[in-house]
Amino acid sequence: MEKKKRASRLGMVCYGLGDLASQFVWTYVGSYLTIYYTDIVGLAPLAVTVIMMLARVWDAVNDPMMGAIAERTRSKFGRFRPYIAFGAPFLAIFSVLTFVNPFSGHSTAGVIWAAAMYIIAGMIYTLVNIPYGALAGVMTEDANQRNVINTFRNIGMNLGMVIVNGLSAGLALKFSAPGAQVADGHGYMMVAVVYGIIAVPMFVIVALTGKEVIQPVNEEVRGFSFKETISNLVKNKYLMIITLIMVLQMTAFMGRIAVTAFYVIYCLGSFTMIGLIMTIPSIGGIVGSFFVPFFAKRFGKRNVLMVGMAIQAIGLFIMYLAPFDNINMVLAGDIIFGLFNIGFPMSLSMVSDSVDYMELKSGVRTDGTAYATYGLATKIGNAVGGAFGIMIMSAFGYVANAEQTAGALRGINITVNLIPAILFLVSAAACLLWDMTDADADEIRRKLANRHKSDSESERKAVEVAEVAEA
Repeated sequence: MEKKKRASRLGMVCYGLGDLASQFVWTYVGSYLTIYYTDIVGLAPLAVTVIMMLARVWDAVNDPMMGAIAERTRSKFGRFRPYIAFGAPFLAIFSVLTFVNPFSGHSTAGVIWAAAMYIIAGMIYTLVNIPYGALAGVMTEDANQRNVINTFRNIGMNLGMVIVNGLSAGLALKFSAPGAQVADGHGYMMVAVVYGIIAVPMFVIVALTGKEVIQPVNEEVRGFSFKETISNLVKNKYLMIITLIMVLQMTAFMGRIAVTAFYVIYCLGSFTMIGLIMTIPSIGGIVGSFFVPFFAKRFGKRNVLMVGMAIQAIGLFIMYLAPFDNINMVLAGDIIFGLFNIGFPMSLSMVSDSVDYMELKSGVRTDGTAYATYGLATKIGNAVGGAFGIMIMSAFGYVANAEQTAGALRGINITVNLIPAILFLVSAAACLLWDMTDADADEIRRKLANRHKSDSESERKAVEVAEVAEA
């Protein structure tokens, strides 16, 4: 049997730095931009909703386009790595600019500026993160290594969240005006500057160490066709299933992050507790990630993903039912939610399986466009949580920078804990649609390896015949 192409140990470990870097730029934006818009810039909740949803409508076009462009790229550095290295500095710059608004208090100009900066930052995140996600699928042919690579990514993600969620509120307050009780605009901006400086070298290291060992075989570089790109996505039934799962999962997780600060500030009554409440799930995710490869190998990726999300829902139900002054009960639910925050590496590995399935079925390998769905799901989750979250809270009576009514506090609790719990349960149920076993996925990769070997031998013989004819 032909030996599988495998990733280096250094490449697998360093791959996690990419998601660590992403937390410093994009998760910080997702966690604090909503409250920055409402409480610092003074934008109306409806304006925030419109900005975030317009950005996601554009992403529905932009993300598949970027995936298709990346997978059609041919360079001596590979298809995906150049975008990671050269896009990272611009991502850092525009993540800072989302926290700069020279038109605070001037509603129309402020909304236009906020929309422009947020949409551009999202586009550059797409430029970097879709190639980064696709890179994992072409670093190795070994399914267990893919699980390990995505586990390192999950560790990087959760470690980044520990740092971002644990330090951001305190840093923003430190950079704010002397004596401030909550962070001001300058504080939020300076934290973005610090995180951007840290993130760029990490992305560069990923680009330098993540060798692309899987390349399209005998495939001409096709011109970009949006219709063909969407067609390739829709025809891949397993990609559609995992995309549905990821959108629900990301809306529950990333969307919740976008509004958690409101829960801690107004329901629990402490700005400084943001770090603790938002860090516990990330620490739990790191601990849980070490067991992911073992359980995935024993019980299958789908089952681990499904059970993990169901238990996360239980943790959020506990937090929802906890009285605001019962911090022990709140923390218990938060810990349960965090320990089973292990679904992301499983989702990513299942995306890889869907790419292999489509290549066997159609002969076309769509790493870039397939991983675009993960980036799109992440941004949809942030936007839906931030945009619709603030609208739901407003419907219950939320008013920025004011003492909230009992109804407003109930609305915040529903938005931050109950709705995400329900979404996690629905996402877990959607896993039942996925009927490809891990053994099926291994068989698909075996057939692809044989096909690649046959194509390579045919190409070699054709070259030999041509050389003989010329002689």
